[in-house]
Formats: sequence, C-alpha cells, structure tokens
Amino acid sequence: MGDERPSYRYCPYCRTELSDRLVFGRTRRVCPSCGFVHFVDPKVGVAVLVEHAGKVLLVRRAVAPSQGAWCLPSGFVESDEDPAEAAARECLEETGLHVRITDLLHVGSYRNDPRGAGIIIFYQAQVVGGWLTPGDDADEARFFASHELPTEIAFRSNREILSRWQRGQLVPCPVIRPQ
Repeated sequence: MGDERPSYRYCPYCRTELSDRLVFGRTRRVCPSCGFVHFVDPKVGVAVLVEHAGKVLLVRRAVAPSQGAWCLPSGFVESDEDPAEAAARECLEETGLHVRITDLLHVGSYRNDPRGAGIIIFYQAQVVGGWLTPGDDADEARFFASHELPTEIAFRSNREILSRWQRGQLVPCPVIRPQ
C-alpha cells in the first residue's frame, strides 16, 4: 500500500512535467526543473471519547466507509487547524454538543482505509453545552453504557479504544496547547 501516488503530472510551482525518481529511498514524483519532490502524506484524523454519566457518546455513520456502523465522533484535521480544535469541531458537527478537550488518549495509524493511509489522534472531552442532535455525516448520536455498546463498531481503532474504556484502562495524557 505504501506505493500509491496521486496522478500528479505537473509541478505545482513551475508547471514542468514531473518524473519518477528514487529520492530518499523511495520512488517519488520529482520536478526535473525546480527540484520539487511530491511526498504522499497521510491524512490526519481525530476522534473524541466523550463520557457523561458513565456512558460514552457514539454516532452512527451516514456515509461510507462503514455506513450504518457506530463510532466515536471523528473526522479529518484541516490544514489550518490544531488537532484538538479539529476534534472539538468534528464533535459539534456530528453531535450538536460543544466539548472541551481534556486529554490525549492515543495516537495510532492505519493503512486499510479506502481514502488512503492516515494517522488518528484520540482525545477525551467533556460536554460544556449544546443539544444532542446528529448532523454532518452522522444520522444518529447517543450515549451508551458499557454493557449497551452496539455490536457493529466502525474501525478497528475505535473498537480498541472502546474496549479499553469498557475495561477502565484508558490512560489519558494532558493536552499540550500550541503557543
């Protein structure tokens, strides 16, 4: 899977046609004119574990991949966002709840997503306002007790985090805010 490249044909800086060359140990698209090297970077995703009254917040996916399965509120980080801010934004968009990110839970990676490889950052958060209403790419949002979790949980990483939550084995780390 690490060999996938978008079909970039021209340099984004000088518009010269790119060619394949061995650079930094891999074949990459390179501009023979200005030296631009196209690196295929992973997507950065975020997910939020919100616990309230002993229950965890999940959303049911209304879109592929894993449409109809449940997961933690999650999505991708925009290029101008701090990941913790993206996590709070995604939670609001999918659940209608304003949250305060409190802790970092886990950082992992994945390669089996049809949208490409990525890095996923899991945060823990507390509800600070709003009304529970599904939105964006979720068609349902609700809190589940440990013994009520749906059987169909999207994404291996979500299943692992929820399993840790059920066993009381989450080990949070404080979030360090950017300066």
